[in-house]
Amino acid sequence: MTRLPSIDALKFLLALGVVWAHSVLMGQHYSTANYLVGQGLVRATVPTFALVSGFLFHATCRRGRTMPWLMIMTGAYLVWCLIYAPVWLVGEPDVLHVLGRLVVGPLHLWYMAALILAVLMIAAVLRLVPDPLAQRRWLLGSALGLALTGATLQGIDFFTPVDLSLNVYRNGIFVEYPYAVLGFLLAGKIEREGSDWMPGALPLWLMLGFLAALRLGEAWLSLRAFGLSPAAPPEFPPLAMAFSVTLMMAMLRLDLPGWLRPLGKLSMAIYFLHYLVLLGALSLGLTSLGTMMALGVAGPILLTRLGSAIWHEVKRHVRQRQET
Repeated sequence: MTRLPSIDALKFLLALGVVWAHSVLMGQHYSTANYLVGQGLVRATVPTFALVSGFLFHATCRRGRTMPWLMIMTGAYLVWCLIYAPVWLVGEPDVLHVLGRLVVGPLHLWYMAALILAVLMIAAVLRLVPDPLAQRRWLLGSALGLALTGATLQGIDFFTPVDLSLNVYRNGIFVEYPYAVLGFLLAGKIEREGSDWMPGALPLWLMLGFLAALRLGEAWLSLRAFGLSPAAPPEFPPLAMAFSVTLMMAMLRLDLPGWLRPLGKLSMAIYFLHYLVLLGALSLGLTSLGTMMALGVAGPILLTRLGSAIWHEVKRHVRQRQET
C-alpha cells in the first residue's frame, strides 16, 4: 500500500491530541470543558494511533518485513528509553524494577513497548493459523475478547476496592492489540476489495459526528456520576472502537494533496520529543495550557529541523574531506 497523505494528516492530528492531553495532565488544567473533551474525544488518540499502526503494519507484513520492523522498533524504543532515562530512572530502587519498567514502557514510551507486543501477537496468529479466512476470524475474535477483558479489568480497578496497577489493563494485550488488529484487518479488506465497500465521505463524517456526540454524552454521564477527576471509568468498548474505525475511514475518504506527507514524520517528532519540551516549560514556570500546547508542538518540530540541518551539514563536511 502506497503512502497515504490522509493517514499522515491523521497521525499529525493524533499527535496534537497527545500533546493536549499531556499538557492538561502535567499542568493540572482540570476543568469541566477539558474533562468532557479529554474523556469524550481526546481519550481516543492512543487507541486510534494503534489502529493506524496496525493498518500500516499490514503492508510491512505482506512484504515479509515483520522481523526487521520489530528489530528497528525495539532499537528505537531502547534508544528513547535511554534519552528519557534521567526522567524515569529517578527513584527506581534496583535493576529488576528498571527491567520491569522497560517491559511495560516508561512515561509515554509505553505505547512503543505495547505496540511491539501487539505486533508480536498478530504475527503469532498469522503463523499459527495458516488459512487466511481463519486468520481474520481469530484476529477479530481475540481482539474483541481482549478489549472486553481490558475494560473489565479497568472496571474492577475503578468500581471496586481492588487496586490494580494501570499497567495491568493499559498495555499491548488489552489496548494496543485490539486496535492494531482492527487496523490490520481494515488494510487487508481494502487490499482485497478496494475501498468502494466503504461509505462515502459525507456519510462517514456524519456518522463520526454522531459517535462523537455519544462519546461526549458518555463523558458527561461520567462527570455527573463520579465528579471531576483525571481518573475515569472504562470506555464502552463498542462505541470506542466504532469511533476510532469511523475516524480512520473518514480520513481515508479524503483526497488530500501529497505535500501533507511530511506531517507523518512531524507527528513522530512531536510524539517523541513533546514530553521533554513540556517538562522544560514547567521548569521555567510556563504553565498555561495554550503556552504548553504551542511549545509542545513547535518545540519538537524546531528541534527536528535543527537536528536535520546539523546532520546534513556534518555529512556535507565529511564528503568534502573525503573528496580532498
